[in-house]
Amino acid sequence: MNRAERFRPFSFLRMQKPTPLVLLAGLLLAGVIVSHAQTAAGTAQESPPDSFVYEQVGGHDLKVYVFEPAKTDYRRPRAAVLVFHGGGWNAGSAEWTFGQARHFASLGLVGISVEYRLSDGQAVTPFDAVEDAKAAVRWARGRAGVLNIDSKKIAVYGESAGGLLAAATAITSDSPSKEELNSVPNAVALLSPALNIEQNERFKKLAGTRQDVASISPMQHVRANMPPTIILTGELDTLSPSTPLIDFCEKMKQAHNRCELQFFLGVGHMLEPPPKQGANSGSASKARYDAFLKLDQFLLSLGFLQKESQKN
Repeated sequence: MNRAERFRPFSFLRMQKPTPLVLLAGLLLAGVIVSHAQTAAGTAQESPPDSFVYEQVGGHDLKVYVFEPAKTDYRRPRAAVLVFHGGGWNAGSAEWTFGQARHFASLGLVGISVEYRLSDGQAVTPFDAVEDAKAAVRWARGRAGVLNIDSKKIAVYGESAGGLLAAATAITSDSPSKEELNSVPNAVALLSPALNIEQNERFKKLAGTRQDVASISPMQHVRANMPPTIILTGELDTLSPSTPLIDFCEKMKQAHNRCELQFFLGVGHMLEPPPKQGANSGSASKARYDAFLKLDQFLLSLGFLQKESQKN
């Protein structure tokens, strides 16, 4: 199984008294599970994504890969989710998140996997990757008409190191310019995000001589009117420890922003099982399913997903 296929819902959620919202999200996810099963089997029916260059840096094209919903009402702009892969800021590729982008497309959203510069600790650092993430959001918003997406319903989703990039797109100065505001998403979703960069030795090594770590630290830039945020993480995660996530969410709430923090029992970083439990741990399978269900409920509550009653 490749990296892009690992984070998917596998088991069914057990609830004694499902609410209408959960029932709706469950119905939406039913089709997603079938779609994911077909992907894992290597079906040839899937259409490849459209690729676009969103930025040119040093003669290198940075691309986004756009996944269109199979069924969509082109009379109505769609919400979009930009997806940022993990990899410790110096590894990985946009292809790692094709499975996640397809998940969002299966719900009627436009899923966009983003390529960004990987750090070498010298010429390229995580600070450059943050700038790329902001440029990708600006690109999507600036081409909302061409892509038929709603410029007021653009979310970002980031995993691990990509979680920092996604969260940092919401950072602005005290008096933000129009360009800064265009790079701020309307919602933020984070999986095992690396928000503790002030204490992260890997980050500090890749940052090199750059000392302005606070400039891209989400914790240092919480303000009023930040995008609604959801954080999904495993209780056993040691790479992205819980304390900074709790502190960030509390600070968000104190600024009267919406922030949801969901811990999943029995799993660690990226909702993977502890080594002693093996890759097919039932707790990991359930955590992955529950995490996507929570994420879809979050997007539904913000109006990113269309209820069946609104479609007819």
